[in-house]
Parts: sequence; C-alpha cells; structure tokens
Amino acid sequence: MDRSLPHVFFKPGTVAVVGASKKARFGSSIPGLLLRHGYQNNLYLVNPREKEINGLPVYTRLLDIPAPIDLVIILVPAPQAPSVIAECIEKNVPAVVLESAGFSEVSSEGALLEEEIRTLLQGTKTRVIGPNCLGVINTHESFSTTEVNLENLRPGNIGIIAQSGTFGNILVDWAPTQGLFFSKLVTIGNRLDVDETDCLLYLADDDKTDVIVLYIEGVKNGRRFYEATREVSRNKPILIFKSGRSPAGRKAAASHTGSLTGEDELYEALFRQSGVIRATSFQELFDIARVFSHEPTMAGPRVCVVTVSGSLGVMAADACTECGLELPDLSPKTVSTLREIAPAWMNVKNPLDVGPSGTFAAALKAVVTDPQINGVIAIPILPEVIMSHITELGIDIRSMYGDPEELRILSPNKPIVLYTLGGPKWIETIHKTYGQTFSLVSSLENAARALSASFWYRKLSMQR
Repeated sequence: MDRSLPHVFFKPGTVAVVGASKKARFGSSIPGLLLRHGYQNNLYLVNPREKEINGLPVYTRLLDIPAPIDLVIILVPAPQAPSVIAECIEKNVPAVVLESAGFSEVSSEGALLEEEIRTLLQGTKTRVIGPNCLGVINTHESFSTTEVNLENLRPGNIGIIAQSGTFGNILVDWAPTQGLFFSKLVTIGNRLDVDETDCLLYLADDDKTDVIVLYIEGVKNGRRFYEATREVSRNKPILIFKSGRSPAGRKAAASHTGSLTGEDELYEALFRQSGVIRATSFQELFDIARVFSHEPTMAGPRVCVVTVSGSLGVMAADACTECGLELPDLSPKTVSTLREIAPAWMNVKNPLDVGPSGTFAAALKAVVTDPQINGVIAIPILPEVIMSHITELGIDIRSMYGDPEELRILSPNKPIVLYTLGGPKWIETIHKTYGQTFSLVSSLENAARALSASFWYRKLSMQR
C-alpha cells in the first residue's frame, strides 16, 4: 500500500496562505489562528493586492517567499488555482490544502480545472487535499488549516475522515459537548488527489489514533479502498457512515462534492467483507465511536442491563436481542449477593430493575464482576426535583450510582455503556461524573448496537 501522505499536512514547519485577505470572507481568519498557535515566525501570506496582514508582510507570489514551505493553504477563486498549484510544484511544496470551491461539484468547467491540476501533479511529489474542503485539524499539535476554536478541543484518539468541509467544522464544534475527542480530522472535498484511502492509511500508522471514523458519500477507488480497509481493520476499528443511499441522496452528493456514490448494495458488501463497521445514522456512528474509544472490546455476547426504570430495561432487552446479543441469567453468586441487599419486591433478574431501592451502585458493582456477563448497559435515572434536593444536601451521586473509577478497576476488560434521561441538572451531573470514564450514548438502541459491534469486531480479530 502507498503510505506517502506527507506528515507535514498535520505538523508543518512552515505555512503559506495564498489568497490571504483583510476582508471578512471565507478563510480570512486563518492567518490569525496560525499566529495564535505558534506560527509567528513560520507563516507567509500571499496576495498581490495586499501589503500587510496581521502585522506580517504579504508577498505578491508564492515564488517570492525566500524560505522553503511545507504546507500551502489556497483560498483563491477556482480559475486561479492551477497557476498557484504550478508555483507550489516549482517551489517543491510537499503538501497543499486547496480550500476553494467552484470545481466539479458545480460545473463541467470546474471539472476541467480539476483535470488541469491533476495533470500538473503527475510525476511530482506535491500532494493536494481538496478542492472544496477545509483541510486538516491536529488536536495534539493545536494545528488547523480552517477556522475553528482549537482551545475547545481536547486531544483524543478518534481519527475522522469526512468528505464535507462544513460537516467537519460543525462536528468539531459539536464534539466537545458530547464527550468526543479527536486525534486528527481531515476533510477531503472533491478528492482531486488525496482521497479517503490515503487518509485511512495515514491514520492507520498514526500512534495518536485508535479508532478511525469516516463520513463518505462515495469511494474514489473501490478496489484500493477495499484492500486498505481489510488491512487496517486488522489493527484498528473502522467505522463508516455512508450517505447517498437513496436516489435523492445520490443526486445531492453529486452536487455537493461531485461524488458518484454507486449502488448501496455494493458498498454494503464491500464494508462487510473488509471488516468495516457501518453505522446507519450520524448519531449511531459517534455513539459507536465513543464506545470503541473508551471501552475494551467485548469478549462475548452476554449483556446485563441494570436500570432504575423497568420500562427502559424492557426496551434495552429488546434492542440487545435485535442486535444478536444475549441477556443470560446472573450467576448464583451474584444472585445471592444481590438478594442480601434487595427489598422483597425487587426481582433479581436480567434486566436488573432496582427501582427506587437505593441499591443501584451495589447492583452495578455485583454485575460487572459476574463471570457470566461480558458487558453492561447501565441506565441511571433520577427525577429533576429529587436531583435538586440531593444537590442541596450535598450528596455525592457516586454513592447512589457507583464510583466510576472503582467500577473500571473491578471490570477492566468489560465495556460499560450508560444511557440516561432526565432534566438538565441530572444530565449535566451524569456527564461530569461518568462521562470521562464510561461511554454515555444517545439511545438504548445505539448502546446495543455499539456493544454488538464491539463483540463482532473482537470475534473477527480473533479469527484473523
């Protein structure tokens, strides 16, 4: 496999912005972002109509810059892009992010511009991400080629590849509110040169990335992508959400990133045969990613549901069964332990509905150490009015629902997935108390799907 995507896309020593401007328009704040994050002496701006921006001199042409350049960000109108790419090649620039739109996604003339650039790149070492994209974000190095709030991004272990630029930007804004933390994010747009397979192979070798997530509308080279996913999925889980499944979606994809999406049945077969986990929705994609990034893979299909609500326990049981998971009887030792603390009305079964018994913490502790259980779905619930009362009394929520660090020590090899409902104080408390240790997901269905995917991936890995 070709793994030649230059590392300087994610950690350049020097950066040039071609099309930098003082005017408030797309990309105008990128120089300021780079200056705030360590590029004071390694940033060069190019615009023939400007003399100074952000206190930096502005060059007329890229070739006028007196220093070698690792990465060029291009913001000029589409018709000007080929000449800028030609200068990048002449200057031996290894990495280019072409953020400009107006190419194959809008017209045949735009497609011809892409072909012109592709011809220029033949036989050179210059690689281009884009056009019609926002490039890359590297949270571990506080580097970005697009306008985001890097201060809000805590480095993580999920690598993201997305065709859509704006989707990537919104994802970065949304992720910290969901307890999702990325290592690197790449938006690839029309894939004139660098495509999803190049990025996948790069993330496969990235020691900061443990889980790879893709949002794609189509695959550029099906055979190469298939071979890459088969190879990479042996060592890292690959999660994919592919849109453009319907005729209307395929039409929209063609006008969005110029993608030819193909028949969905072919993609389904490709993913299944290559060991890829396919999500059916955006929310499911990132719930599964959260579980893979937080939790150990599940060694077997046996799940226990611990809940305060009997109705939610039934829903969880249905969801698990539909995903091919099992809800076995608890071991005699676990049953005996729980009967000692359970009120007479409480059924010691799986799902384990503790109701208002106050035994949720003890029940969860017993279940996670049960040798017959491979994974747990915990459903802590508390009405907002009681949450307010508990807050006034200064009661630690861990005493009621379990200490996350203790539970993790007791069950280092079992995934524990949480789902909850409630008012804002309750939700905030659960996120703060458990969100950094366990995986909080958005639905019981996604909890079951994530555990099912975890078990499937573990089983597949053992067979290889």
